[in-house]
Amino acid sequence: MNWSELYWHRITPLHVILWPLSLFFIILLAFKRLLFRLDVLHSVKLPVPIIVIDSITVGDAGKTSLVILLIKSLKTFGLHPGIISRGYSENYGSPLPVTISSKPSVVGNKALLMAYLSKGICPIWIGHDRVSVAQALLTAHPECNALICDDGLQDLRLHRDLEIVMIDNSKLSFGNGLIFPAGPLRDTLSRLNQVDAVVVNEKSSKLSINTGNHVKTFYLRPGNEYFINLLNSNYRAKIPTFRNKFIHVVTDINHSQDFLDELKYLKLNIKSHSVINDYQFTKENIQCPPDAEIILMREKDAVKCLDFANEKFWVLHEEIAIDIGLREIILKKLREKFMDPKLLDILVCPLCKGPLVYKRNEKELICKPDRLAFPIRDGIPVMLEEEARILSVEEEI
Repeated sequence: MNWSELYWHRITPLHVILWPLSLFFIILLAFKRLLFRLDVLHSVKLPVPIIVIDSITVGDAGKTSLVILLIKSLKTFGLHPGIISRGYSENYGSPLPVTISSKPSVVGNKALLMAYLSKGICPIWIGHDRVSVAQALLTAHPECNALICDDGLQDLRLHRDLEIVMIDNSKLSFGNGLIFPAGPLRDTLSRLNQVDAVVVNEKSSKLSINTGNHVKTFYLRPGNEYFINLLNSNYRAKIPTFRNKFIHVVTDINHSQDFLDELKYLKLNIKSHSVINDYQFTKENIQCPPDAEIILMREKDAVKCLDFANEKFWVLHEEIAIDIGLREIILKKLREKFMDPKLLDILVCPLCKGPLVYKRNEKELICKPDRLAFPIRDGIPVMLEEEARILSVEEEI
């Protein structure tokens, strides 16, 4: 039983000490918001749209999967998004790019997982100061024209154009309903009334959430499950193909039983099992029997083993889908942002990284060196080479 199960989902004598700390935390948050509202403190407005995705409770709540889903969705609309994050709570470092070859001890498990799941389709940067991280990413990747901030709901210094809160309605719901550190909530539930959208993890049991009439609530729906080879993501297998194989399961100590229960539901034959502390995923600690055919892990744990994994390492992957209404809310906000000619003026060509010429009447962005015209469709600049029009020799720029 971990700390959160002991204290965040019940009331104990220890809350006599924890509740005053939570009350101080609430007052501090309210005072900070007041300073920003009175312009004593100022938000930093970046030149590109910022979408903040965070959870109202301590933990991921499934928002990492939502971030990756939205990144892929923005790419299909011709945008060039990037991801910024603190990486991990104890990160006090300067801005740093994250790739699949990054060390988990340096960038944190969550950032490395995002790099693994995104498969290099967008840049990912982390650091203590999210504003500095965003500025560093845009400097290194001037082609990026939208940023998703994975966390940062309470970082009011970072101006945002859209706020999305992820909620995991598990059997533990919001725990004892108290604010951190007395409970798992990172803010009061009334904060949900102020965001642009609330996304509920439909895989978990439903819980009635009152977010007011003006806040849209959407559901993250689970889809097909299948296995992916850790070293070759193109190598996939359906669930039934593993049912007669010798499977060795490796989990971290906090999610061991949940993962085993899920595999039992899938009717897999688990012959052996290693339970490892979060930061001790080494080749020696795996303790895999020599005759094991498959080493099966959660994706969050598997990224810690990339340095020593072999072809036996597989992960269980689940596809997800989101209501189309959330996409429309995001696109509406982006259209409003891109209506500002100043933003169109700073966009660069995704090929040569050079400046573009905005042709208002033609609704195109022109790259002179490459002689390409990128279309603006429904208010969104489509910065894809395959969608660009090649300028004829006769056309004047």
